[in-house]
This record gives sequence, C-alpha cells and structure tokens, in this order.
Amino acid sequence: MTLMENEATQPEGEAQIGPDEADESPAHMTQERTIELLLERSKRANRTVPIRRAFAQTGKAPNTEPGALRSLVANKQERALDLYLLVAAVTSAGDYSVNDWSSTWARTVGVFDEKTGASAVSRAWKALKDLNLISTARGTGRRTTVTKLLEDGLESKPPYEPPVMGEPYFQLPFEYWDRGLHTTLSLPGKAMYLIALAQRKPKFRLTHAKISEWYGFAEQTVANGIKDLIEHGVLAQVGVESYETLAVRSGVAFRPVYGLKEPFNHRGLPTPTTEDSSAQ
Repeated sequence: MTLMENEATQPEGEAQIGPDEADESPAHMTQERTIELLLERSKRANRTVPIRRAFAQTGKAPNTEPGALRSLVANKQERALDLYLLVAAVTSAGDYSVNDWSSTWARTVGVFDEKTGASAVSRAWKALKDLNLISTARGTGRRTTVTKLLEDGLESKPPYEPPVMGEPYFQLPFEYWDRGLHTTLSLPGKAMYLIALAQRKPKFRLTHAKISEWYGFAEQTVANGIKDLIEHGVLAQVGVESYETLAVRSGVAFRPVYGLKEPFNHRGLPTPTTEDSSAQ
C-alpha cells in the first residue's frame, strides 16, 4: 500500500502528515472560524437570536426585578455571558441542546490551551447553571451536552420554548459576532447593547438612574456601557428631549435620546435619524 493509499484509509482528521506539512498547518481553528461554523450550524434563516426580555428584567411593570444579566455583570462573568449568547444562537430546534467539546467552546472565547480552556468553560457553565439558564450532561465522544432553559432563570427549570406572539423579547443580530462586537465591546458595553435591543423602539432613553433601578446595574456601569457603544459605532445620540423636574431651577431639563445604528439595530424597525428629536 502506498503512503497516499494508507492515509486515505484513516479517519478524517487523523491522517499522518510529515513534519514539513505540519509546520504549514494551523495548530487549531481560529476563534472567528469556530464561531462562524457554530452560527452556520444553527440554520437561522433570519440570522438573529430571539432572547426573552426576562433575561434582563423579569416580571411586569410595576413589579419588575433585574434578570440573570445583572448577576453576570455584577460578578464580571463575561465569558459566561459570551457562551450563553452563543448557546442561545446555536440551540435553534429540537430539544434546544448542543453537544460539543470544551475545546470548541474555549476557542469561541479566545482560549486555545486545552487545559486552561476546559477550566474556563467549566466555570462558565457552572455560573450559567447556578442561574438556571442551562443544564449540562455528559455527551457523546467525551463532549458535553448543553441544554438551553427558559431565560427567566426559574428554580423549576422549565424546558425552553421559543417566544410566542405577545411575549416581550428582542433579537440579537448575527452581526454582533460578524463585526467582532463580542471581542471589542467591554462587559458593560455588551450588557447595555442587550438593554438597548430590549427597548424594541427606534429611539429610546437610557437614563442612568432608571437603567440602574430597572436592570440592577451600577450607574457607572451604565455610563461606561453607553460610552463603549458610541465609540464602537453601535449606538448614537439621535436627539434630545425636554422633561419637567424640580431638580433644576427652571423646572425643565433635557436628556439625550439614543438609537442603534445599522447593522446593529432592531430587525423590522426603522433606523432612527437626527431629523426627529422626540423619543418614541
């Protein structure tokens, strides 16, 4: 049997290669390509991820509480948030589970050492399990099966079902990964992007004190997140609005009105312009 015939009989990915060929081959798939293949596997035709608003805020006004997002931000669990958003994207049908190696997930958060990656992913899964956002089990081929649960993090851990008409949810566009926001935005920036998407309006206010109260973030986190989004071309101030308050001598103060910029804006809603300065 020739060398070529011998290699052809071996399982794909296990064929023997010479030292010179090995030097020319990458040691591992890149972070970007790993995420790209995971998103392709989701088969989401509209290239958006539906996420219930309960992930950011549970309950109905006036009886609302911060959702699981607050805990991830407060505890600086950025990798857990990154992995959760990918799991939410990839689990698009069936029992809403995925079965992959820890090394695959580790690459999506930029960790390529196998031992370090396994530990980082394990800690992230634990953080998400503690918030009742996912469940895990031993999968096939030494992989881990990760199953998405409802976004409200209930202790009863109800199985996931997609949002139905009338349920408040937002759509995270795949451009979040395509344009590299998952690596360039800070944790406050990522959190505030999700909050902005959750507004489901072309124009909206992001009043620091109100966002802090409703979603459980520190006001400085809100300010840092807004600044990050503006600097990276995700968010823009599209106007100002006046409001009455006794906190100023005149009784009338002004606050900014924001809008998300293409291609990071809400699907199905118009892109806001500065021509109309009133909030929706």
